Amino acid sequence: MKNSKKKYLCIFPKLMNFHLIKDVGLLPYTMGKSFNYDAAILTYNNDDYDYLKAELNSEYLKLIFLNKKFKTETRDVLCYLIKNSRKIDVLQSFHLHDTIGIFSYFLVYKLLNPQGKTYVKLDADDLITSILINKKGVFGFLQKIAIKHLIDCISVESSKQYKKLIETETIPPNKLIRIPNGIYISQKTKIPKKKNYILTVGNLGTPAKATEVLLEAFSKIEKLEDWKLVLIGSIEKSFEEEYIKKYFIENPHLKDKVIFKGYVSDRDKIYKFYSQSKIFCFPSRSESFGIALIEAAYFGNYLVTTDVGGAKDLLKIIDYGELIKQDDSDYLAERLQKLILNPGKLEKNPKKLMKEVNENYNWSNLCKKIYKMIN
Repeated sequence: MKNSKKKYLCIFPKLMNFHLIKDVGLLPYTMGKSFNYDAAILTYNNDDYDYLKAELNSEYLKLIFLNKKFKTETRDVLCYLIKNSRKIDVLQSFHLHDTIGIFSYFLVYKLLNPQGKTYVKLDADDLITSILINKKGVFGFLQKIAIKHLIDCISVESSKQYKKLIETETIPPNKLIRIPNGIYISQKTKIPKKKNYILTVGNLGTPAKATEVLLEAFSKIEKLEDWKLVLIGSIEKSFEEEYIKKYFIENPHLKDKVIFKGYVSDRDKIYKFYSQSKIFCFPSRSESFGIALIEAAYFGNYLVTTDVGGAKDLLKIIDYGELIKQDDSDYLAERLQKLILNPGKLEKNPKKLMKEVNENYNWSNLCKKIYKMIN
């Protein structure tokens, strides 16, 4: 019997296992699960993709592996689209700032399948939005043509970036929608008794994450009592060998209070740390949205974050956290000290937070906007 489901294909040649539980995997997965598409991601075979077995139901999301026929991924993708565009009902890609890739993929697709729908998720921070707004010359021309004639739906994650793109007339309001990143928690969650943990999750030591600002701030807190700083995520090699080593030499009293857990692939273990922690600290310099912030809010963490990505949007909803200055370890130390000395500020009902986050950042609810626009 012929498969009557419409086909939804997301182009993401660099897919790794961890992408599957981020927007890259969860968006097409939701289109398959909640909206009955035959959903797939087009990628090279880069990893073992354990999350497709452990976290997600492979009935709703498939992986289609590209053949490495050419020297560039653009040509390999185009080769696939030339052969298969007529079978694809919705074609999705990321990153409009990849002008040549987006223009060539969608041009070929629309020429071969004029009735097909196209969607781009911008994944945009301040820098990417600025690039889109200020693009000139040939690339600027191709971007305008793509937006006007080749793309049916474009989404951006935060109100801040949405406003910039509309006000500068970079993308017309009839094509641009705001969709924050969502969360997908695969288990029924129990909130244990909270511990005096300050948690952060991300690629530690990268310029964007500003891990050194958090570490410096923690070393400046005079009355730490029994509080600990827990850091989860892969650690940049140079940061580990140079900064962290020096940090503990200068702060030997913090060896038992600053805990690096490294990269944790087991989602249940990460959820456990979220659920045990009282404060989630996010001193980032740049984020397109910051999924870790939503996960932390879901598990009842008080958010201490810079005004990056969708932080301000999230705080308006949950009203449990505060914005801090970027690159100011003295200010961050002061704010953390006040929270430590005023534990009453860290007592919002976790179940209420879960409900608020789930209502506003549930992938099924978010993807309804995409479904409506492409239909």
